[in-house]
Amino acid sequence: MIEGLLSVLERFSIHPNDISLYEMAFTHASYTNEHPECHSYDRLEFLGDAVLDMVMAEELYRRFPEKNSGEMSKARAVLIEGKTLTDFSENRFGFAPLVRYSIGEKSNTRFHQHIDEDIFESFIGACYLDQGFDFVRRLLLDIYEPLFKDLQARVDESDPKTRLQELVHSNIDYVLAHQANLNSPDVCYRVNAQIQGTILGTGIGHNIKEAEINAAKDALSKRVGK
Repeated sequence: MIEGLLSVLERFSIHPNDISLYEMAFTHASYTNEHPECHSYDRLEFLGDAVLDMVMAEELYRRFPEKNSGEMSKARAVLIEGKTLTDFSENRFGFAPLVRYSIGEKSNTRFHQHIDEDIFESFIGACYLDQGFDFVRRLLLDIYEPLFKDLQARVDESDPKTRLQELVHSNIDYVLAHQANLNSPDVCYRVNAQIQGTILGTGIGHNIKEAEINAAKDALSKRVGK
């Protein structure tokens, strides 16, 4: 792990003061069950989530003086949504292979998208503690610069539940179909978008809201009502 981790830190021009923070950022809770001396990324994820929220909120305030708080909230939600953070971890920065799991958990990698989302936030939390706010702010703005260029278009496409409602012209129920791992960081929900018992689409998410959005997206992808 350490070689790959040092490669990631070099990519971001990070000279670590405390490399154990970054090791922690890539340690899943299942790994700590087998190695009690190691701490998981849980607390760092909490911190990184807050830092990311703050940096995005400040940048939106600076860049878009014409937007009100509601419009900025929608824009921030688009910037920090799970699929974006997962893409950072899995595709742009190669974080996913560095995550330490228990032997058993490694077999469930196809379900790890939400974990890769968490990993990006825990990495930001580690950077904040190790390098300070000014550094992590510059790093995030550099990462996010391409996303700001087409932000309004992304915002316009970010509300699938409303678009689905407009398409079917009927009340849509979002029904919880399944929930798993409720007492672990890997909690998972499956929700059906349906009208009078007819399922239009199904979505899975790290929380119910995310699952509902994914269910609406699934329904839209099937071009409901056409």
